[in-house]
Amino acid sequence: MTVPRALRAAPVAVLAVALALTGCSSEKKKDAKPGAPPPPPTEQPETQTNAAPGAKAVAVSGGLKKPVTYSDKVTVAVSGVRYVKNTKKGPGEVTGRTLTIFTLKFSNGSGQPLDLNGVRVVAKYGPAKRTASPTSYANLNDFYGVVSPGGSKTASYAFDLPSQGYKSVMLGVSFDGKHKTALFTGAIHP
Repeated sequence: MTVPRALRAAPVAVLAVALALTGCSSEKKKDAKPGAPPPPPTEQPETQTNAAPGAKAVAVSGGLKKPVTYSDKVTVAVSGVRYVKNTKKGPGEVTGRTLTIFTLKFSNGSGQPLDLNGVRVVAKYGPAKRTASPTSYANLNDFYGVVSPGGSKTASYAFDLPSQGYKSVMLGVSFDGKHKTALFTGAIHP
């Protein structure tokens, strides 16, 4: 049995017309967004940066309360101290330990941008000045980016610093080669 030539070409013609019609629409899709998606925000809101659910504020005394101001009017301060018993399990989490969280604030009173990408924070405690182990907790973030002249930025750092060491605490904050390390010494009162 021979299929007439016109019938053999019909399925190919129908397919070609269907493909042409699907790509030829003069209406624009209302949902379609041209181009790449917008970049994520470079600044994270301070409440998210320093979120530490369940953490309790503690009082501080001595040099932990005094900000360090440099000759170029850059200021570093301990703006808060909290503690929390960690119940999380995961990378960097120390389950069951009491963590001490220091919130630091940089204020840029200079006329130049202040680069915070190299901030390093070290905590020591007790008479022997043992180094507390840094750890992660919740949504805490390190300093990053640049602070414009007149601006400020905060970030929080968590340490495995036992409460037995609260009578003598030293916090060192270094951030660039132009400024000496900011040292804070004092006591924490739960």
